[in-house]
Amino acid sequence: MLPFGHLIFAWVIGLVIQSFSKIKISRLGWGLLFFGALIPDVDYLFSFIFGVNIHRMFFHSLLFVLILFFIVYIILKNLKLEREAYFVFIGALSHIILDMFIFPGVMLFWPLGTWFSFYGITNVIPSFVLGFNFWRVYSFYVSFDILIGLIWLIYLYLKGKVNF
Repeated sequence: MLPFGHLIFAWVIGLVIQSFSKIKISRLGWGLLFFGALIPDVDYLFSFIFGVNIHRMFFHSLLFVLILFFIVYIILKNLKLEREAYFVFIGALSHIILDMFIFPGVMLFWPLGTWFSFYGITNVIPSFVLGFNFWRVYSFYVSFDILIGLIWLIYLYLKGKVNF
């Protein structure tokens, strides 16, 4: 899934949360939800800069989501905003769930070498997924997708359709 898809999914989840819980998500909550929805793909930077493929491994694991949540929770607890930390958890978890729809899935229980997807569990990955050139080209498309997503969010904000 490309970042724009992750942003849209997080936005829909935020709208569902607001509808069913009767609470209004704060600007910080929306920001953390969107941040959480994008942060697992920080591994693209490592793949691009260092020429190693770690995509969908540690940063797409439940361990990373929990570490991220606790770091944000501790930071926000000092500001008496710890409730907002749950949105980064929800955003990151939504990212992982969406990526489980695309082969080969994610290393949900990293460092175990098992890939989990909604299509099955495997320990073998096709060679094109591991190739550096594949990730270099894909990084260009991801960057373009992020730009489109940011333009879309700015548009929604300026039109008053989403309140961060």
